[in-house]
Amino acid sequence: MVWNSHIQIILVKSGAWIDSIQFCFSATDCTQHFGSTGGGEIVEFNLNNLTNQNYKIVALSGAYIEKYTADWTVNTLNILSVSYQLIDSTPKYCTISLTNMKDNEIFNHKTVIFNGDIITNDWQNTIRNIHVNNANSVNYANKIDTQWPVNIFNQFKVYSLLNFFFKETLNQGAKCSLTINLVYKEDLTVEPVHLVMVVAKDSQLVYDTEPGEVNNLESAKWKYRTMAWLWQAFTDDQIYKRNSNSGHRCFRLDETELINGEYYPKIHVLQTDMTTAQIQAEKSDLFGMCKNVVLNNPTKFIKPQNLPLQFTCLFLDSHYIPNEDRVAGHAALGSGWNSDYNWGIFGSHLLYSHPQNLTEMKNKFNDIRPVNKKYTSNDGGDYRARVCNVGIGAFLHELGHSFGLYHNYGVMHRGFDNFNRAFYSVELSTNNVWTSLRTNVDDQYASWSKVDAEIMLPHHLFRLKNDPIIDMVDKNIQLFTTSSNSFILYANVVILKNGRMVELGKIFSEVNNGLITADVFKTQRFGPVYENQVEFNVDFTVNNNARLLTIGVYYDNYVHGLEFTYTDNTVRFFGYKIGNKGSFSLVNKELRVLRVQSGAWIDALQFCFSATDCTQQFGGTISGQWSAEFNLDIIGSSQFYKVSGLNGAFIEKYNPDWTVNTMSSITVLYKKV
Repeated sequence: MVWNSHIQIILVKSGAWIDSIQFCFSATDCTQHFGSTGGGEIVEFNLNNLTNQNYKIVALSGAYIEKYTADWTVNTLNILSVSYQLIDSTPKYCTISLTNMKDNEIFNHKTVIFNGDIITNDWQNTIRNIHVNNANSVNYANKIDTQWPVNIFNQFKVYSLLNFFFKETLNQGAKCSLTINLVYKEDLTVEPVHLVMVVAKDSQLVYDTEPGEVNNLESAKWKYRTMAWLWQAFTDDQIYKRNSNSGHRCFRLDETELINGEYYPKIHVLQTDMTTAQIQAEKSDLFGMCKNVVLNNPTKFIKPQNLPLQFTCLFLDSHYIPNEDRVAGHAALGSGWNSDYNWGIFGSHLLYSHPQNLTEMKNKFNDIRPVNKKYTSNDGGDYRARVCNVGIGAFLHELGHSFGLYHNYGVMHRGFDNFNRAFYSVELSTNNVWTSLRTNVDDQYASWSKVDAEIMLPHHLFRLKNDPIIDMVDKNIQLFTTSSNSFILYANVVILKNGRMVELGKIFSEVNNGLITADVFKTQRFGPVYENQVEFNVDFTVNNNARLLTIGVYYDNYVHGLEFTYTDNTVRFFGYKIGNKGSFSLVNKELRVLRVQSGAWIDALQFCFSATDCTQQFGGTISGQWSAEFNLDIIGSSQFYKVSGLNGAFIEKYNPDWTVNTMSSITVLYKKV
């Protein structure tokens, strides 16, 4: 039988059962008779006798019998029917369209995310694959063809590594293909982000895994590299979405480690003078330890003139303690932006869930196996894929702080639980079903906010070759989002945008297609937003004409409640009366500064009336800098402004099983006098 032949005619001879069958491809091209040729009635099914001859046979169905009567065994076919369908004769077409790439674009970083659509009239309500290969790769795994899912909406995402003069070919089956040329040019004049791995002087050079899984130093280094590459691709993709006119840009990695003929990100494994026990102690200063180990290795890191040194620190000796359900030797902190050193730190306790190369990504991001808490932490979720998202996204969050980013939304909130969606158009649910994701819906996956992108665009680490160099040492620049999705901008600078100089001078304005003024202004929200939060709002100046007399704070390792007492003896309380109570008087004093330490909720607060007159610290231990500070003295002529109130929220439960009764966020209200 010829494979491209189509059955047109079926001849069936039948009586009590089917005696014979013959198949024909035309009136003269038939098979032999299968069965007896004698006796019986012949029934013919012929596609050519149908009014519309554009049909094809698609299936046969029927039935068998074992016995004709109780005493007569026949084991034969007794019924046969033919199924056929109309053939669509419309010419098929297929085009691959990339929504975020153009031919011959230049990149100064090695990893990218392709976002695309398959435009076709041969629509299939199924998930299938697009094949990707790199024409120029020398040694790395992306030389091998990779497959990336196309969802039921004909959308796809592809993550890939670039080489010099990179050519990428995308094929959707045998129907259509696209070849795109991209140029990777590393700009060594741009300072890199250094990847540091801190180990104890007695470290065993392993990290937490389940028994039988590889957890040596080499695998940790590859997971760290791959994580940093994912950060790069994600950041480039997000900045391009927020402002495509800025081109493709991202921070650079120190790709100076030569392995098998190709250069890879350098992992600086630095040994401290601390033991594993000291690193894992509950009150260890990991934040300061990270900075010190870098400062103690000046030959490895050359600090650029008039620019900060930028690095991340992964503590290899982090360890999950099952009977205490806590991770020792881990902290998630970012330095904030300053003029000397900027860094973010994280532990190794979630590395077990991470991919260590491109080919492991699909399995790791869709690993729905439950976490075994006898050996590993389940920070962020009960299954491995969610842990992978949290581990990579939370570390990126801390790196974001070191770029000068604040808590608003997206990654800088807690928007990394679905970090996998930045790289895939489908995901595997916990009931083992693949689900399609619309790739053009921002709130379905992790993101850098528009404010984040605007802060990163002029940052020296994100500079492209022809960009003007902007002095970012002046910390009197703040850019915050508002509820109207506009910006609050405080600055005393000259801004260059797309080569055009805009003189701003001293400004304090809300920017949204123009300048808007307001009576009362609101800072950024310090701390995340939760669906179950209970908000509070306190106006210091309006309470039946009474003045605010004292502020009380209930706290232990976190802030649990706020109490406001007025001169008419009225008291307003918000939150929970848990822990210690501290208070301070506002008689003949005005608040000028609020310092906040926040993560999943508010860890600590401090109030200041001047640079030298501050309250005690209400809350847990601060390691290094405060995570955020509001200071009236940086807002133009600060004597014309005063703090007029506080706004924020409390939560009872962090999740259904975890009661925290704590403050989750706080915002300062202030106005022009």
